[in-house]
Amino acid sequence: MVLGVANPILIVEQYLFNCNSDSVYRELLIKNRDIVHGAFVLDETGEKVIFRNTLQVESLDKRELETTINSLSLLLSEYSNEIMKFSK
Repeated sequence: MVLGVANPILIVEQYLFNCNSDSVYRELLIKNRDIVHGAFVLDETGEKVIFRNTLQVESLDKRELETTINSLSLLLSEYSNEIMKFSK
């Protein structure tokens, strides 16, 4: 997991897999509606799928950061079969 500060926000990113098929993008966008904190995004090459969330640095507390990490954990546990399928 990568944490980066670009004041006034904290960027939280976790690389998930390389996307080898354009058909995956639609499914990821649909799944984004279910994710409460964070979202699937692509890197600048359009090949790497990343979980990303941004938080306000000024009001950041431990609970907010934990919520982002918990959201990623929940996403991976509920959606792991699909993610493994996408990464092949």
